[in-house]
Amino acid sequence: MPQDILKAFKPRLIKEDDLYGEPEGYRLNLLRPNVYQFYSRTAGCHIFLIIGDDLNVLIDTGLITKFNSFNYLLTTEIGLKIEDIGLVINTHEHFDHISANAYFHCPIAAHRWAAVKIQHSDELITKGKKWGIDLTDMKINLWLEDRNIIDLGNTMLKVIETPGHTSGCICLYEPYKNYLFSGDMLFKGSLSNIYESGSISEYIDSLELLDTLKINTFYPSHGHSVIGSELVAQEIKNNIENANNALHTFVNRIKSKSLGKARPPPSLYNREKEDL
Repeated sequence: MPQDILKAFKPRLIKEDDLYGEPEGYRLNLLRPNVYQFYSRTAGCHIFLIIGDDLNVLIDTGLITKFNSFNYLLTTEIGLKIEDIGLVINTHEHFDHISANAYFHCPIAAHRWAAVKIQHSDELITKGKKWGIDLTDMKINLWLEDRNIIDLGNTMLKVIETPGHTSGCICLYEPYKNYLFSGDMLFKGSLSNIYESGSISEYIDSLELLDTLKINTFYPSHGHSVIGSELVAQEIKNNIENANNALHTFVNRIKSKSLGKARPPPSLYNREKEDL
């Protein structure tokens, strides 16, 4: 497609899911030529579909309870079947990104630190049981590493290792068209939550890495996209500043407390009360 047409393209709504309703339905958007967003209107993450010349790739599979809505829009509005998807990539290991993996028969890919937790059904990290979702016996076929390249024919996806939210987080970067699928790493107007296996210091480091890339647009897994290189750069810088402030506030709070009878806490997996 000529570059001037690509620049003029504006994201547009294709359809609100009128079959499954607000709690379970997605909103289907065309973000750019051959890139679709299944926008989660309530709980769960957005899903992204890239139609490639050689390979159709799905980024995350979302909540299993929303699969019927996804399948409805995929077949009726895009004209594809589940069998037409050649690869699923999970941006990290949380239940709201992986729980519908079981419906797909193509290879499933994730970063190796996400893959190991998914395959061991590490409930402390994946958090499915808390929401009534069984994540046992899930398999990851392709264990990704930083800077792996996935060639779809008309689109290239570069794996960017971005730990912080969890240790297994990745972003997917299109280096020729300069857009980013940011997963739960980068949001518009807010910091990512830091969960078990994650680290705010790694999160800051990952943000600083993203700040070195040329990014014209990013598509997060929750909330709204950010379009325009200046707006993207400002969001990254704001997140770096706010994350540093959050870290310093926490450190100062810990330092201000008396040691008293302080002792190392037990392992996360040995504590009696857990917020799973």
